[in-house]
Amino acid sequence: MFGIYSNQRLSENERRLLNSNPDDLNWYCVIVQTIFKDRRVFQIRQDIELPQDDDDNGVVLMFEDSDVVYLKSIEGEVTQDDFQSITKVCTFLADKFKRPISAYIPCAPFKNLDFDVEKNGREITMFFSCLDVDDGEEIIDRLETKLKNHEEFTIHDSIEHMLLPYRGYKDRDVFYEKLHHYRQLIEEFDFD
Repeated sequence: MFGIYSNQRLSENERRLLNSNPDDLNWYCVIVQTIFKDRRVFQIRQDIELPQDDDDNGVVLMFEDSDVVYLKSIEGEVTQDDFQSITKVCTFLADKFKRPISAYIPCAPFKNLDFDVEKNGREITMFFSCLDVDDGEEIIDRLETKLKNHEEFTIHDSIEHMLLPYRGYKDRDVFYEKLHHYRQLIEEFDFD
């Protein structure tokens, strides 16, 4: 089954706030095209039962050239447990599809990744990426002002919103405090 997707990436209030009421497919496209610079067409395969926790947000993307990509977002620090979980899913996919597997992992800016993994001879490539800019605080301020003034979000605003967790910042603690406050405002926002 191709093209089956849900609305788990954005809350109902986020969808109402953002331009054109985006769904998961829009979110996947923004992440894949902006963070990973991959403009290929893909289909979402949520009919594959992945060996991951119920609250895991990973999804399988099948690209037009038959490449299989596991997309999993991580907010905050990437841990050894995250790394092992991604490896487990990619190994499962390599066995299932009998081909090399790539993992796209959008995440917050990080200093280094130093994990060991046993891939059992399978070809697995992991791409950890973020937006290497330090304007996260300014974007939150701009979007929050629009929200408080009941201004409609443009397509650009909507994309900026989706990319916020993967942006760089000047001060990590200030950024996450502002991000938390901004998200609370959205969830408490009265659209009537």
